[in-house]
Amino acid sequence: MVTGGFFSLFRPGTVIAVLALSLVLAAWAPGIALVTLLIASWSLVRAWKGSKGLTLRPAIVWGFLAVGLGITAQVLGWSEPLQSGRPVAGHWAYLSSLAVLAALISVLGARTPGGGAWAILMGLLVVVFLLPWLEGSGLARGAGGMDRLRLDPPWSIFFALLILAGVTNYLPTRFGLSAGFVGASLIVELLGLVQSDWPPARRAVVWSLSPLLLALGLILALHGAARPLTPDEPLTRLWLWFRDHWGVVWALRVRERFNRTAESAGWGVRLGWQGPVWLDADEPREIPETAERTLATLLRRFADSTRIEQASRDEAAGACPANELDG
Repeated sequence: MVTGGFFSLFRPGTVIAVLALSLVLAAWAPGIALVTLLIASWSLVRAWKGSKGLTLRPAIVWGFLAVGLGITAQVLGWSEPLQSGRPVAGHWAYLSSLAVLAALISVLGARTPGGGAWAILMGLLVVVFLLPWLEGSGLARGAGGMDRLRLDPPWSIFFALLILAGVTNYLPTRFGLSAGFVGASLIVELLGLVQSDWPPARRAVVWSLSPLLLALGLILALHGAARPLTPDEPLTRLWLWFRDHWGVVWALRVRERFNRTAESAGWGVRLGWQGPVWLDADEPREIPETAERTLATLLRRFADSTRIEQASRDEAAGACPANELDG
């Protein structure tokens, strides 16, 4: 497939080269970030198509918004002098980072019922983080808008805690590398906002480097989703599919409920992080038929029955091609 072959070019060496190029050619950073964001948008298109029947679509919508705002930041930043600090681009890059945070945190409420209320909370989260702008004077025009591009405590602490919660949710999954890049994107943005005494030219690079890291994270997420899983047992495939796409928080809760049921039913198997774990190594490793049905029942709050069936029988058919932002 042509698209898959193109995206396969973005291996770790290529990613490092893109980052180094954007740092060395600071004046060209908006252009480099813009091209990478446009490429990364395909990951979100694939994710949207693959998320039918899943509760992850609100996170993908926030991802689209983050990329769109990042693209806007680079287009506007291209016309701003590097030494000015590119304040207009900085404001749009900040909005992009808020959308990334909303995407990551929205996964923590991605279930039914309750997803709608959580989506409203994510909108309020973005609005709350716009309040620090009121502490600065002037509009985002020229160098006069740089005073608004800062984040003081307790806002910066809250921002950092949200990064920690959203990114660590995916670090122990196959989207861990992608989550690391998205986390780096947010950390770079936070540094640019906290270190308001940095030279304007350095902060101008931040407004491009942060969206660039986001774009690379999305591209790497597509690689992670394309990597097939090897287990033969439907229970293992279903568990790994859910664990990787919804992350640690929901995976631990579902695993706890499954193991509680297994203990009550007297099964000789429990659900570990990598899949089934047998209590007695000498017993035949047979998974009860009711075990898979139990897990499928637990997952009905997150996906419809068709997607659950696809995930358990054919992981490739059940997978979401790229997560948010996840992750």
